[in-house]
Amino acid sequence: MTSIVRITLVVLGILLLLTVAPAAAAMGNCTVAALSALDVPHMTIISATDVAATPTSPEYCDVIGSVMTTGGGAPPGSARFEAKLPANWSRGFLFFGTGGLAGVLSPSANPVDVANSLNQGYATVVTDTGHVGQGGFPGDPIGPVTDARWALKAPGVPDTPKVTDYYFRAVHAVTESAKHLVEQFYSAKINRAYFDGCSNGGRMAFVQATRYPNDYDGIIAGAPFLDIRVVIGGTKNYKQLLTPATFVPSAKLPLVDAAVYNACDAADGVTDGLIQNPAACSFDPHTLVPAVLTPGQADSLQGYFSATRDTRGGLVYNGASVSDLDSGGGMDLWTTGIFVPAPFDFFANEPWGDSGFLPAPISWQFVDHIMKYIVQRDPTFDIRNFDVSPSTGVVGDAALALFDSRTEAGDGDNPADLLQFIKKGKKLLIYHGYSDPALTPFRTITYYGDLAELTGGYDKLQDSVRLFMVPGMQHCGGGPGPNTFDTLTPLDNWVRGGQAPNGIIASHPSGRTMPLCKFPEMAQYNGVGPVTSASSWACTNNQDLLNVGPNGVEAGL
Repeated sequence: MTSIVRITLVVLGILLLLTVAPAAAAMGNCTVAALSALDVPHMTIISATDVAATPTSPEYCDVIGSVMTTGGGAPPGSARFEAKLPANWSRGFLFFGTGGLAGVLSPSANPVDVANSLNQGYATVVTDTGHVGQGGFPGDPIGPVTDARWALKAPGVPDTPKVTDYYFRAVHAVTESAKHLVEQFYSAKINRAYFDGCSNGGRMAFVQATRYPNDYDGIIAGAPFLDIRVVIGGTKNYKQLLTPATFVPSAKLPLVDAAVYNACDAADGVTDGLIQNPAACSFDPHTLVPAVLTPGQADSLQGYFSATRDTRGGLVYNGASVSDLDSGGGMDLWTTGIFVPAPFDFFANEPWGDSGFLPAPISWQFVDHIMKYIVQRDPTFDIRNFDVSPSTGVVGDAALALFDSRTEAGDGDNPADLLQFIKKGKKLLIYHGYSDPALTPFRTITYYGDLAELTGGYDKLQDSVRLFMVPGMQHCGGGPGPNTFDTLTPLDNWVRGGQAPNGIIASHPSGRTMPLCKFPEMAQYNGVGPVTSASSWACTNNQDLLNVGPNGVEAGL
């Protein structure tokens, strides 16, 4: 064996010990006493459990704790967190976003990334953002993340620490402390830090990128809840919808979908049961009167597809996509829009009862609770009294000013605020389902276009920020299109290897696969292969997703 080979093997052995041995040795310190002895600033350890390896997951230390939050113009607060510290640590740090109004220690992020993270050796962290959400009844699986009652100490009196923590403070504070915990636990430095969130987790992602550009090397933002103004659009929609003459029963949604596909499926050049660009569609719900819809129901759909604007015509929030309104024979609690189930009392303050929780649609729960407890600070407020017109979609000046004054601290939607993140060489990977009824995909497209204008066009922007639109996918998943894909590996390859993702292969339980192309490219069919196979499609140098038809125009594009 030559001396060069011997030296190389020695160096490789040292590197192996440096990267693997600290992680393996650290598992013996998975106790409250040992972790508390690390004396991480502002952190209290509540529990530590050594979780044994399984055939699908490595051994890891499951840590529950809390972090004191300070600054941001608010009194101190406290945010719970959960950290999972794997025995096979790869020196990666991965923070997951939380859904809705938070209040839980459950990730709202790409489920493929969540499932793979421990096996890939990431130390993962999630926070409840400083409060505990409660459901409408014991065991309510949805209520905790639609509960905003924590935002008030009493009517008219906001709980400023909790609101500030939810808006921006808690994630940053927990990030800083959790990084210390991870590095001291393993006695080694983190070599890459990522954030991964969807929905409200996507809002968290943009808040991190814009307020704290040093926290993460790369960020994944799915279906981002970019700005809380979505609640104004939701209020407009419910004011239109909540009458016996205008409510759209769920049984009619498959018929509406069939008409939309008849009008739009072929617009991308191939009739394949997938609408690649619903913004290019020309669907008018009034053409379904009287065979499918009443005039009032058609008006409700038209309003749902239409943008909300201020008194000067400026865009307040985009309208919804026309594609895939039906979530599959009933109410999918996470992906449905505003149309099911029918209320018990159309004119009650809480049309579905139960303090605005189930069985109310998820979108109602968010709109109702944010308006009551965060914007108006009045638990008895009826959203019908908010000044936005269901017929014109125009919001009054005073109502908009009040709304913004009490919510904009939680927004991540100003493109200029992202420039520092970009200048630092960080990477942002965004994805959004084109059939998302909870957070319209057109809001993300509008934002991305505005960001491109600031950075010298799409080609230049794609050096740092890439958007992948997912045809047929609903909110963070679901829907008829290929909706399962890995974003963590492409981000890691981009950050560490300089390999920017040009296309991401997505799959559907039916077996269909398809490439997701970087916006504004649309996947092109080769004309001969099966339309259900990704091998029959390619990402080419086109800008076809910039094509806008009547539906895109009415949505505010």
